[in-house]
Amino acid sequence: MILITRPKSEAEELQKQLEKKNIHCLIEPLTHHKFIDRKIKFNEKNIYICASQRCVESLVRLKNNNNINLVVIGKKVEKLLRLNSFKNILYVALDSKQLIKWMKKNDNYLSCYIYLSGNIINNEFINDLKKFQISYKRKIIYQTILKKSFHRNTIKNLKQNKISSIVFFSKTSAYVFFKLLKKYKIFFVVKNLSFFVLSSRIAKVCKSHKIKHDVIKISPKPNQSSIISLILDLK
Repeated sequence: MILITRPKSEAEELQKQLEKKNIHCLIEPLTHHKFIDRKIKFNEKNIYICASQRCVESLVRLKNNNNINLVVIGKKVEKLLRLNSFKNILYVALDSKQLIKWMKKNDNYLSCYIYLSGNIINNEFINDLKKFQISYKRKIIYQTILKKSFHRNTIKNLKQNKISSIVFFSKTSAYVFFKLLKKYKIFFVVKNLSFFVLSSRIAKVCKSHKIKHDVIKISPKPNQSSIISLILDLK
């Protein structure tokens, strides 16, 4: 059985895809999100950075901003933006490193970027923006709330070794998972687990908890279809 740690709606979508392939899943969302009701003056001269599905959902709630210039991280984020009538998408990057390369180009370097984010951010991305002296401002438009407990069923299945693998799509979920293992004094279960992670950044969180490298499987591309293929190849 695979434990999916994504927020509920995304977790259910992934569960459907995996169970079509006869892979049984258990859902345990380790974060949820709260949208912030705030007024933002959107300026057509700025370029807005949209790096998550949650950011898109927040933009839709803010309304009357479909003409803003956007740079995007992730094909799924781009798709969701287009479904909600956002048209001025200047660039779509696979990850933050690719976006930084685009922003460093002469024609893009002097632009003023507005990073639309949650309260928890990609520190590596922020460090790169500062390192290359890319002008930006950050506006928080949603909050990520961390789970404080596991469901009883999750604890039971972990203790009984019925869960063989964990899927992490974010560093935050990995952080919460290991924290809760320690809280419930069941960290010993990791010796029977393998980990499917979306990126090397998430893999580092696992390695920091002394998880063996050979049980950490990193998705070749930072998207759901790639991680599904990885799971299927190794099952």
